[in-house]
Amino acid sequence: MQTLKDDTRKRILSVSKRLFQKKGFRETTTRDIAHDAGINLSNLYHYFPSKDELFRQLLKPATDTLEAMLNEHHGIKGEDILSMREDGYVEATLEEYLGAIKKYRSLLKLLLFKSQGSSLEGYKEYYVEKSTRLVLDWLKAMKEKHPEINTGVSDFFIHLNNVWMFTLLEEILMHDLTEEEVRSVLSDYVRFEVIGWRKMIQI
Repeated sequence: MQTLKDDTRKRILSVSKRLFQKKGFRETTTRDIAHDAGINLSNLYHYFPSKDELFRQLLKPATDTLEAMLNEHHGIKGEDILSMREDGYVEATLEEYLGAIKKYRSLLKLLLFKSQGSSLEGYKEYYVEKSTRLVLDWLKAMKEKHPEINTGVSDFFIHLNNVWMFTLLEEILMHDLTEEEVRSVLSDYVRFEVIGWRKMIQI
């Protein structure tokens, strides 16, 4: 019985993903999803209490990954700022970005381009605000740990830096780039970012 429930849930998620990709969140109805999944509407609500919850669950692997990347690098318990000067830092960061895009490309496109009308519609703004706040707290903690570094960076610059990251992601997702082209663009971005931050914080 549990296997049957799991199969039904997976089918609902698969069908809803296809419909959301085609029509967007706002124009896709729960009746559309139930019909294409081969179940009645009340059964759909047994698995997902609302269309919004279904959308959030569908995108959860991608949003969880973005949150984990943010907390790992800039959470108050995140990595030490001096790790930015270590050999392999740029390559490790590049592979992290590449892995997220390769694994969750279709979900990220739904999140950034097809989420109008859902509770995730403002995810970019939410993430930029949260990231800015975390980076400011992280820099303050790093300054206490390493008094010699320079953390005199304006709040608005950090905000813009986070906006730039999302804009880069949007542009990559909007264009039909090959995996090699994505790697090249992200390599330039990561190297530019890391070298720039090393210079600014003087490490």
